[in-house]
Amino acid sequence: MKKRIIALSALFCAYTTSVMGAGFQTLEQGASNMGNANAGATVNANADATSAFWNPSSGFNIGLKKGETKLDTALFGVISKFDFVAESVQSLDPSVNGRTGKSGNAGRESVIPNFYLVHQMEENLLFSLSVSAPYGLETDYGEAWVGREMALNSRLTTIDINPSVSYKVNDWLAISGGISVQWLHAKLTQAVPYVAIPMYGPGEFKVSGDSWAVGGNIGFTINYAEDGRIGFQWRSEISHRVKGSNHLNGLAIAPVEADLTLPHSFSLGWYQRLRGDLKKVALMAEYCYTMWSSFEDLTIKNTATGGLVSTQDEDWRNTSRVAVGMHFYPLDNDDLVLRFGTAWDQTPIKNAYHRYARIPCTDRIWFSTGLGYKYENWNFDLAYTFIYFTDKPGMHDGNAYGTTLKGYFEGRAHVIGAQVGYKF
Repeated sequence: MKKRIIALSALFCAYTTSVMGAGFQTLEQGASNMGNANAGATVNANADATSAFWNPSSGFNIGLKKGETKLDTALFGVISKFDFVAESVQSLDPSVNGRTGKSGNAGRESVIPNFYLVHQMEENLLFSLSVSAPYGLETDYGEAWVGREMALNSRLTTIDINPSVSYKVNDWLAISGGISVQWLHAKLTQAVPYVAIPMYGPGEFKVSGDSWAVGGNIGFTINYAEDGRIGFQWRSEISHRVKGSNHLNGLAIAPVEADLTLPHSFSLGWYQRLRGDLKKVALMAEYCYTMWSSFEDLTIKNTATGGLVSTQDEDWRNTSRVAVGMHFYPLDNDDLVLRFGTAWDQTPIKNAYHRYARIPCTDRIWFSTGLGYKYENWNFDLAYTFIYFTDKPGMHDGNAYGTTLKGYFEGRAHVIGAQVGYKF
């Protein structure tokens, strides 16, 4: 059995078809925020219910009255392309040995929904709820790909249910705390060559498993002026024990399990509406730090025997994400807003020897724009982001069957988001 690429290793792969954040974070959390490249999300720059995820304490800036509720739901469509360009392939399989050039596009189309609610319980007390997917992956190579023994299809889904309570301490300070109840599911496949298990012929490994786990979040918002604020949120790590089974050609081989910890992160945001001749403009910024260094390795065990199935060195590093954005209000009122933003997002992968077939991740830059419109108690938001890879990330990988693969990825992604909200 492979030492490096047992299918469960994809539990730590990038969400390559709906990737917004480096690593495998999924940052499609509200189309209103995506129009700013998520700049100002932690301070609720768009004054909507997406604060339930980014920083519940900033929900007081929606302007609700006691007993009022704000709902927002968003839907994202992602179109991505991640071509692998082989420079050197050595394999016992003559159909791929020595092949070079483009081979295998991991990208595909995806749809991502999320939901947010903020309810004003008392003048100084809020209840918030977000239902979203903060981590995930979807890669799908074709059967003819030269690296099919490393990965074919990888799918990771998380559903995070995050209720929070916020308290307004005084006119300028609000604090919040909440819990995240998170479900994780993975389904992963890879090819097995004839030489590995001759009695079965060429085949396919498949692993599926799931887990429930709990984490938490705390935050605060400081309104230093009527038209300016800063905000902070910390989200805890969430430790999963994923349990599932390994299959070969549809037949169950053994139960397996893997411990995996989704990282701590904190974000700091700023928002300022300008004054005087520039009163139609608002500026915002965001900084996020994700502690990916907790992902040192992935160890998979046979649940029945306790024996080691595989171990893989990852050695990821902590990363930063920096974003800046702007609002422009072209009308005399604020019913219509045009949004612009850009962000730089650092990859946690150090080099080509720690970049595996399931994780074509590198530094990226976002270019975002969008618009929002309010009509009575309704709000409508559209956004578009183009994700640009700053380089062509290399990969140098091998397996226990004697296959070695060297090359690089060429990638890009388009993300379109729509959001509808209602206050009652």
